Amino acid sequence: MANFNDFTFNSGFANEIELFVKLKHGLGNEYYGPAVVLKSFDTFCQENFGNETILTKKIVLAWHKRGVDRLLSHKTQRLNMTPIAHLGKYLCDKGIEAYIFPVKTLPPEKRYTPHIYSTDELLRFFDATDSCHFSHQYPNRHLIMPVLFRMLYSCGLRVSEATSLLTENVDIENGVLKIVGAKNDGERLVPLSEDMHKRCIEYCHNVHSNTRYKYFFPSITDEPIKYMNIYGNFRRFLRNANISHGGKTHQIRIHDFRHTFAVHCLRNWVLEGKDLNTCYPYLKAYMGHTLFRYTSYYLKITAEIYPMITETLEMTYPDIIPFMGGEINEDN
Repeated sequence: MANFNDFTFNSGFANEIELFVKLKHGLGNEYYGPAVVLKSFDTFCQENFGNETILTKKIVLAWHKRGVDRLLSHKTQRLNMTPIAHLGKYLCDKGIEAYIFPVKTLPPEKRYTPHIYSTDELLRFFDATDSCHFSHQYPNRHLIMPVLFRMLYSCGLRVSEATSLLTENVDIENGVLKIVGAKNDGERLVPLSEDMHKRCIEYCHNVHSNTRYKYFFPSITDEPIKYMNIYGNFRRFLRNANISHGGKTHQIRIHDFRHTFAVHCLRNWVLEGKDLNTCYPYLKAYMGHTLFRYTSYYLKITAEIYPMITETLEMTYPDIIPFMGGEINEDN
């Protein structure tokens, strides 16, 4: 991935944009995606507004219209406008005249309904990962994929948490993962199941015994394994497992393994008669959620997918399901 030093700003706002992004980095934010947007905005301003140095409403709305004309999705429009709004606020805070775009007026993002894998789909998918062959281009691929995808499901990890997992943060003796630098700067300990622990021990013996790589799932250069590598294999495993990818309207995502973990966990607790009010804090901590409502969302999905437990939920927790609504937040 490129970094901030690869960007050169040239518009009348170049100096302020550079200072703004440096401030974000100084506060500990990676801020790469928004910096890409600001670079594009800088080019747009240079080409259409010469050397104007005041961030006017006319300029900002012209940038917004560009996104609308290109039929960008609601989510992309929000990603496209948020850094510009933040730049405007930054300038105003410095006492510089600027227009702050009202991001809250943008259309809401289309809500995504996660795909919850059935037990049969999981078995077929993991069987497909076990059939992954050795590749000279990616010599550890056949060892990484079966463990990585099982870890995403059994530990409820975000993909980024798995790819950035350092070998030193895997307590292989006790079967505990230390997740650092997670979303919202979170840090947590994630115990492995007995089966996952055994698989990780065998994996370490096969991959890390001769060369102790920095990352638990290394690329050939000992950098973190790349997302597109994982995604390419994910699509192939879906085909081999005869699981539909869902098409353009409802694509199955790798992140759905995390959603499936949460739903299956709640389903099992309900069927076992566990007190969800007591169990919720454990699931929240295990998944690294910042708010209880992110964890509670899965209860609604669980009731929708498993009708046989709906009656139990309605009798025991009558106020929870109607309250939760239907939105899934990116923090999940």
